[in-house]
Amino acid sequence: MHPMPSFALLTEIVGQPFHLWLSPEQVLPIELLAVEEGTAMTPRHQCYLAHFALPSQCSLPQDVYRLGLPGEPGWELLLTPAMPAPDGRPVLQAVFHTDRPA
Repeated sequence: MHPMPSFALLTEIVGQPFHLWLSPEQVLPIELLAVEEGTAMTPRHQCYLAHFALPSQCSLPQDVYRLGLPGEPGWELLLTPAMPAPDGRPVLQAVFHTDRPA
């Protein structure tokens, strides 16, 4: 697994395809829709949210999933259902709380 993705990295790759592993053999193609800043718990922390669109007619529960860019090992993230995308696709959201970069 790679270190957790930074806000800067995710912001640069909005719109890119990702893989979400449902099992070691089953990969679901998803898309990074948006990244937004959240409310950090202290001034020394940073909070950001990443929204991933699932294929239409695909609904997944809150769970820890492995996801990443194609060809990379990815990250284990808690993903939670969020509001659907404007085009109706289901969305899973990850919330990150990290130390603010220097």
